[in-house]
Amino acid sequence: MPWLVPLVAFSFVSSVTPGPNNVLLWASGAAFGTRRTLRHVLGTALGIGAMALAAAAGLAATIAAVPWLGTAMRVVGSAYLLWLAWQIAHAGAVRRGAIGRPMGILGAAGFQTVNPKAWIFALGAVTAFRPADLAPMPGAVATAVTMMAVVVPSALVWAAAGGAMARLLDEPGPRRLVTGALAVVVAATVVLVWV
Repeated sequence: MPWLVPLVAFSFVSSVTPGPNNVLLWASGAAFGTRRTLRHVLGTALGIGAMALAAAAGLAATIAAVPWLGTAMRVVGSAYLLWLAWQIAHAGAVRRGAIGRPMGILGAAGFQTVNPKAWIFALGAVTAFRPADLAPMPGAVATAVTMMAVVVPSALVWAAAGGAMARLLDEPGPRRLVTGALAVVVAATVVLVWV
């Protein structure tokens, strides 16, 4: 299995570096704690795995062949990220108890469809690291399962980091600073949608 180490390394770098998923996982960990963010973590991993399978099945070619579809996905993703940034900055969304519940499995999995970093991750893994010694479908499944297995601990790190900072959210001054910085970071990730 010479393909495994490079795929794991690529998956780790792609999943642990900052991006929309990790910012949202951090915010959820801060607002709800790591344990209540586990469904979000699992949904992120499942969504990434599903995208890898979709990319292997040719969805990427369809999006490339229909330019307006890719543009529409970018617009929706950008609007969602800007809405989240506004919620965080103006509604105090990172304060404990300000949001009723954390993102669930389906919501986190669905978010991947509008997350440009997730698309790059899925497409890169399938095109560059799918095992050549396996038939296309088993190779795609092996790639998707490996990616999901790496995403879970990476996502947990971000959720736990948010959970560790939760005590800062009890004081108004630090809460404003944290939520302001987080709102700026979420809004800045919109640039990644259009690069």
